[in-house]
Amino acid sequence: MASSPASPRGRRPRLDHETVLRAAEALVDRDGYDALTMTLLAGELETRVSSLYNHVANLEDLRATIQVRAMQLLGTQVRSAAMGHAGADGLRVLSGALRDFARAYPHRYAAMTRAPLDREAFFGAAAGTIEALSVMVRSTGLPEERILQTGMAIFSALHGFVSLEVSGYFGGVDELDTVFAQVIRGAVTAAVLEATQPVAATA
Repeated sequence: MASSPASPRGRRPRLDHETVLRAAEALVDRDGYDALTMTLLAGELETRVSSLYNHVANLEDLRATIQVRAMQLLGTQVRSAAMGHAGADGLRVLSGALRDFARAYPHRYAAMTRAPLDREAFFGAAAGTIEALSVMVRSTGLPEERILQTGMAIFSALHGFVSLEVSGYFGGVDELDTVFAQVIRGAVTAAVLEATQPVAATA
């Protein structure tokens, strides 16, 4: 009796730019931003390192794109969460969306909050998030010339807590939600007080 033909070997999916980027993001999510190398990524995709250069320029380009895409994703989530909110309530909702993103994608959040490798692309991607924060700060009544610095101060306070939380610094500390709520209250209260108090005179 004639033997049956051998089953065809499964073919690897054809590589394209998006496939490479998604694999890189999955690798970062699993192992961290600093672990991302072209060699490791090629292994994940079962291809040669040389083949990756058909889709990305180099490792720095790939890492820059990871930062940009993380910021784009954050912007989408923040704008969606903040829709329909304003003022102090909006700032609380926006802050919660930032924390949710960092907890879901801690390594991408860490990559995103490093110095941008492609500043133009990164800040272009950040425009939506910056505008959402600015709208919330503006709606507290702050004058336009104090919007930017207040937004930066609020983000700095949130980032301090969030980065410590996702790094595991707090360990098994209970009541982190309560601590985060206190951080938000402090940041929001400061923004609202700024709206009602004159700018301190400088020497």
